[in-house]
Amino acid sequence: MTARAAGPPPTAVSRRTVLRGGAALSVAVAAGTSVAACTPPVSDRQRAAEALVPLVQAADLQRRQAEQLAPRETAYAAALGQVAVERGAHAEALTDEINRLHAPAASGIAVPAGAGTTGLTLEALRTGLSRAAIAASAGAAAADGFRAGLLASVSASCTALREIQLGEG
Repeated sequence: MTARAAGPPPTAVSRRTVLRGGAALSVAVAAGTSVAACTPPVSDRQRAAEALVPLVQAADLQRRQAEQLAPRETAYAAALGQVAVERGAHAEALTDEINRLHAPAASGIAVPAGAGTTGLTLEALRTGLSRAAIAASAGAAAADGFRAGLLASVSASCTALREIQLGEG
């Protein structure tokens, strides 16, 4: 007789265990696939709304910057008041368009209260208006219909605010 080695007896996997494991795996794969299928794809309207969010943020920021600069830049106080009013109107019109296209995208609009106002100068506001005009112009070129007209109007207004209201500096 031969001596048997000490240790646990070899474990045999039954056919039933293999079938249960295969069934559980296929259920898990099917569940994962169905969950992925439930996630709605990003629509063109949602993309368009999300593209407007940075423009609203810039408009609101520049409104606050103009309001903050007005008491310090007394020679430009009236012009800065006009910048604040118009950029506020831009923010409102763009927000309305975001809500029309895809309301949940409006949740990304909020700008922290103190953002972009420390060390603020008139020249920094002019530069911001130039950037806003370029961004709105690029958005108008990529859009159609009402949105294209709205963005073209915002671009033209930002250019006029910078060059006419605030001068070249």
